[in-house]
Amino acid sequence: MNKDKFLQTGLLEQYILGLTDEEETKIVKDYAETYPEVQSEIDQMREALDQYAKQYAVMPPEELKSRVMKGVDQADQRSDTGTAVPGPASSGSNWMGAALMVLLIGASLFLYRGKAAAERDLASLESRHTIFQEECERQKAALQQQQQIFAILNHEATVPVRLHTTGLQANAEAVAYLNGLEKVAYINTGLLPELPSGKTYQLWADVEGEMINMGVLEQQSKGLKAVSYIDHAESLNITIEPEGGSDEPTVEQLIANGEV
Repeated sequence: MNKDKFLQTGLLEQYILGLTDEEETKIVKDYAETYPEVQSEIDQMREALDQYAKQYAVMPPEELKSRVMKGVDQADQRSDTGTAVPGPASSGSNWMGAALMVLLIGASLFLYRGKAAAERDLASLESRHTIFQEECERQKAALQQQQQIFAILNHEATVPVRLHTTGLQANAEAVAYLNGLEKVAYINTGLLPELPSGKTYQLWADVEGEMINMGVLEQQSKGLKAVSYIDHAESLNITIEPEGGSDEPTVEQLIANGEV
């Protein structure tokens, strides 16, 4: 029997109330040793039972002590004279009350466990709801970004720039999109060949003979990638650089370029 089915048998409640036989007690203890969750349930139920007992405890009346002491004195006197002292009579109502109390405590423990399980389920649902909301927000942000890119690509001020291979690396092709009105730029790196580990592509803008960094083109992000927009660029150039990029272009590793 697995842990969840065991918790539904009601043995824990009977064990806490002292109603299990020797075999059932051993079963409960074995499960408690094997599953920390079962031991935790036992501890919580015992604590709940203690709290219940404290909450509904009834203090004996003040005159009870004097009545008891008086009864003891009378019993001593009768024992001296050889008279038997009658014991208290047990009534059916007393047994019924005790049985009802046991049932009430058992029901309370059952409801307590049900409440604890419901609280755990609620916490789990709230956690999943939070994760779902976060995923929705990510998807929403990604969709908004795609819509913005689509709007830029179709904007009348957007100029496509095709970068062709220099012959250093076969099939090295890329297309950049420059929008001088919005000051944004994107490049599609989907056609660039894979590089060995430790190497990366980097995009440069040639402005009056000076190469200005437009961004490192990580190989993990294939497709459209946002890069820095550089005013007055005369051409765009892609070089192979060490991982992380360089401050100055490695001209010997210029693999593609295109005029703006």
